Parts: sequence; C-alpha cells; structure tokens
Amino acid sequence: MNKNAAKLLAVDGGGTKTLAVLVNEDGTILGKGKAGASNYQVVGAEGAKEALVEAILTAFHDAGGLADVDKAVFALAGIDTEKDERIVEGVVERAVKALSIEVGSLVVENDCLSALLGATQNKAGILLIAGTGSIVFAHDGKKQIIRSGGWGHRVGDEGSGYWIGKQAIQAVLKMQDGRGEETLLSRFVLDKFGFEKIEDLYNWTYSDSYSVDDVGSLAALVDDAYRLGDTVSKRILDHAVNELILLLKTAIVKAGIQHEGFELILQGGVFHHNAYIKEQVLERIQQFSSNVKVITTMEEPICYIIRRGLKY
Repeated sequence: MNKNAAKLLAVDGGGTKTLAVLVNEDGTILGKGKAGASNYQVVGAEGAKEALVEAILTAFHDAGGLADVDKAVFALAGIDTEKDERIVEGVVERAVKALSIEVGSLVVENDCLSALLGATQNKAGILLIAGTGSIVFAHDGKKQIIRSGGWGHRVGDEGSGYWIGKQAIQAVLKMQDGRGEETLLSRFVLDKFGFEKIEDLYNWTYSDSYSVDDVGSLAALVDDAYRLGDTVSKRILDHAVNELILLLKTAIVKAGIQHEGFELILQGGVFHHNAYIKEQVLERIQQFSSNVKVITTMEEPICYIIRRGLKY
C-alpha cells in the first residue's frame, strides 16, 4: 500500500444519492464526495457505476489526492438477491477499475445490513430504514442476521416514503372518480408539482418525468395534511405504521430477540418528516417488546458504515 493510503473508503449508495467518505484509522474524515443515485435497480448498472465514480473522485479531491485505501466498504441499496449481489459486485469492480485505485480489502453488501453491523458492534439489535424504500435487518448478537422487507418500489417497500406518496396519488385519483373522500392531498399534490388539474397528475405518472424520488417526497405532504385534520391522510399514515410494525415484529421474532434486550435504530426520511409515524412505531414496538432500547440519534448511515469498515 502507498504510504499516503487512507485507512478506509466508506460508500453509502441509495436510490436518491451516493456518499463517499475517506477516513484514517481513528475515523477522522479526510474527504467527502456526493453524487446521484447508485441503486442499479433505479438507475441501471452503468448509471450506478458512474455515480460511484463521481462520488469517490470527489472524495479523493477533497482529501487532497489520496490514491489508495487499505479497506473499502460499499454499502449499496439494491442488493436483495444472489443475482443482485453478482450485478452490484460487477458494478463496483468496474468503478474501482475506472478510478485506477488500489484497495487492500473490499466489502460489498446491502446498505442496511452494513449500517446495522456498524451500529450494533456485534450486540443484538435491529435497524429499520424507512426512507424512499423500507427494509429491516435484525442481528441476534451472535451470527444470525434476519432481513424483512426491502423488495423494492414495484412490489414492496411498504410504509416507505414512496409507498406513502403512491397512496396519496391513488387517494387523489379516487377522489376525482367519486370513489374516495375529499382530501386536502388533491390541492397539496397538484401544488407540489405545479399541475393545474388532476388529469395532469395522471399524465405525469405515466410519463418519462415520473420518478420514485419525486413520489417519495409526497410523504411529507401527507403528514402536513394529517395535521390539518385530513382523515384520508391519517388513514394512509396509520396504514404505513401497520406495515412498518409488521416488518419489525417479523424480524424480531425470527431473530429470537423479543424476550432479550436489544437496540432499535430508526433511520430514513419518513422518521424525520413524519412525526406521527415515528411516535406510533415507537409506542407500539415498546408494547410488543419491553426490552427494546431505542437509540435516538441524528447520525447519518455513513457513520455506521464507517464503524463497520474500521471494525472488520
């Protein structure tokens, strides 16, 4: 390794953005870089590679030109099956080759799993991420890792920002038909996108401009409408809570930690922008398992990924 090598390159790549960080052996950040989405299921393999390269190059530039790293952890969304693993490993391999950097040891894994391992430091714990998508990973404090959810926006991600946003759009269309109640969401959603009528919203959903990220951003509007007394919005939020609790309970039981002490970490935009959901999830999971210790932190996932990398 080059004597100027950084100890660790940590990469947190998701469906919205990619963050790359270079750190030394004590965790001090030497450089940061950001880019767009690197979930290949969202932007494709080539788009994911380009985002990784951009973020990492920016981190190197910020660090003053460091070229090599002792370790690298690529914690990336979109690794859900063995096929995904093969595809994403290929994406990372091409990104590293394009950068012409030397990496001593390399880990490529699901972003949620990586954050959990960094957060728990081998203690029993569970991490629920509800951002654009949703997923749970649980660790029994030994060797067992349990996953629940995270099957993507087309067939899963229940309780996520995208799922909530899609429910909001459906509620507006049902209102238009007369199949659903009047809801403030109609005005809120149209204003958000600058549409004049509901037909414009419908046309957008089947256009090339439609994006998972834009739909996910509607989750905050559902919370706003709920706080103004909108009953349709409250039902959407309550449904989201039920889905997130189901994710948590399933993972807790399968990991066998419901009667033991364990830590619960909540991450993602849904918990930052939808206070009602966070309150309800915490209240109900504490009723289910009295031994849960809730970790309230404003730390970003990259902080846990750094700890994961420095410990392996």
